[in-house]
Amino acid sequence: MISINDLVTARFRSTGLDPAESDPLWEADALQESQLLDSRVCQLTSTAALLFELRTSLQFEAGNAALLVVRGLHSFGWNSPTARGPLTALTVVSSAPDRLNDSFRARFAFYPDAQLEVAGDLADFYVLEVEGIGDVPPDYSDGDLKRVQGALPSWSSACSPLQASRSR
Repeated sequence: MISINDLVTARFRSTGLDPAESDPLWEADALQESQLLDSRVCQLTSTAALLFELRTSLQFEAGNAALLVVRGLHSFGWNSPTARGPLTALTVVSSAPDRLNDSFRARFAFYPDAQLEVAGDLADFYVLEVEGIGDVPPDYSDGDLKRVQGALPSWSSACSPLQASRSR
């Protein structure tokens, strides 16, 4: 077991892991219907990390969480309205990876209305099995943030990497 945060900060050796069954580093809409849970940007290491909920995903049979780590970060752009409604998941409507010269870039659109674009030298993608979060994502409708967060993967969650992919 390793923590999700450890996958971000250490260059995890993905040898021996199966390739990602659906690969958002190469395939458009591979993360469709998954949910963005959190993102982190570390200026000191030029790294951005995106944590996803996979229990709602259309493309993944294995795993309940995913992590996309962009290293050698060039840009990270988030756009959403300032007025937020009730507590709700940010669901991926579309995802589009592409190459800019020798760099990796990914663009995401979410429901409700939000967009994210991230670019860097390379990217790693991991499909994870997080312990202790159950088989079904939490119900956001009662607005209890602490309860919802307790049923979701987090940076400190212990996990087993199941599948991996690298942008180059």
